[in-house]
Amino acid sequence: MTNPSWREIKWAKVPAKPDGLWTVILEHISGPRLLRISVKDKDKKKVDVAVKWHTTETEDCGANGIARDTSSTTGTTGTASTLIMYAPYGALVGKLGGSTADLPEGGSGGPYSGRKVFTAGTYCVVTLAANEGGPLFLTMNDIPTSFDRHSGELTVLIEEAPL
Repeated sequence: MTNPSWREIKWAKVPAKPDGLWTVILEHISGPRLLRISVKDKDKKKVDVAVKWHTTETEDCGANGIARDTSSTTGTTGTASTLIMYAPYGALVGKLGGSTADLPEGGSGGPYSGRKVFTAGTYCVVTLAANEGGPLFLTMNDIPTSFDRHSGELTVLIEEAPL
């Protein structure tokens, strides 16, 4: 499949400061399918919307985040890990499964055992296998104790295509 036939699922606002750590975008989605997530500069009604959100009062970034070492970031309570260590600081990140309060887990099962975690940025396509499903969550990548400093929101379009 070189040119999937995309179907709109939902337009959504992703707040930089969610209620919890993750914003529920879809209550449930299951594979097999492709899922396309793209940040938009206009909403569904063609009204201009922000393409940057604020990590602090003086720093903002787009959905691709800020290139810096995110393996550990100094926050309000010292050094801690961002939600997704391999994603840029401030980037739009997502996960399939879990809850709005999920934190990375240690151990051999991976940072989010049993969940599909990904960096969305301004555009991504995620492949969902037949055995994958659950709620779709999006958020800003930062350390959990720094979420109270965030402001703004991004507008995203969620689309799907069959596999």
